[in-house]
Amino acid sequence: MLKALFQNRIISTLVIVGMLSITALSIMKTPDIMILKRITAHAIQFMLLLLGAGLFFLAIDQKRLLFAAFGCVAALCLHFKRVANISLILPIKTSEPTLMVAQTSTSDLAEHWQNSIQSLIRSKADIISILELTPDWEALLTKRLAKDYPYHALNTRIDILGSAIFSKFPVVHTDTLNFMDVPHLKSVVEIPGGLQTRIYSFNTNPPLLRNSLLQLRNELGELSDDIQKEPIPAIATGNYNLDQFADEIQDFRASADLLDSRKTMSPSLFTPTNHIFYSRSFECLHFANLYDTASVRIGIIGEYQFLKNDAVDSD
Repeated sequence: MLKALFQNRIISTLVIVGMLSITALSIMKTPDIMILKRITAHAIQFMLLLLGAGLFFLAIDQKRLLFAAFGCVAALCLHFKRVANISLILPIKTSEPTLMVAQTSTSDLAEHWQNSIQSLIRSKADIISILELTPDWEALLTKRLAKDYPYHALNTRIDILGSAIFSKFPVVHTDTLNFMDVPHLKSVVEIPGGLQTRIYSFNTNPPLLRNSLLQLRNELGELSDDIQKEPIPAIATGNYNLDQFADEIQDFRASADLLDSRKTMSPSLFTPTNHIFYSRSFECLHFANLYDTASVRIGIIGEYQFLKNDAVDSD
């Protein structure tokens, strides 16, 4: 019955047009229409759906639909490969200085806060960026992390826009950047060997409506301008409230000349919006989700190695 249905020329043509439309929408820059933005946020799931459709068309011997589905899958794969920082050759760890950076939020830590804080410490991160810092969390975290992370920069607020940077290395400069009335924390950290790096703790409001999306886009533009102002290598952590393939993230990375730490794509419907981006003075040796002892995801962590020439120049 299904085979006979898809043998109908009109039905098969409509299916092909639908597959091509979804693929084109995922690849091309999306207009500022929120429903289209929400659709393209699930491009990975559409790719898997098209792959499954292709296998189904293979089973019912519908070659025209099969080639169309697999062609769309190939186009999406090439698109993901182009916009993501995915390399088949992983960097090799050398004798150059490395830096481990973790990113989390107090809402991620809240469920099992004691275990979660211990998991942060055991992660051996050199720097921890924590979002949604309130006065209560400031008192708790500064006490619990004082031994392992004696240096910190804080921007405490009563709303969800507070942030903190805890470091094993000296924080030599701290600034609070206000983009579109949203505060973001920036610190310069000095690591052994006299090297310095800028750490950004970036926090945003979710783009629920077109106006909030435009505001977020402007915030990203302001952040990229600030990153480009100074030659000091930068690592930008935070919750961007956008998936890694969003047009706004791609434009931000291009203008700030940053690379994405995430080498894989999440098939989950709940695509991650917290990211760690880094400048070309580093190479990312490792990136992973961070879990507490109860296997609850509490954040992300990456290890970054200075490139040899940049390490020499900084000295």
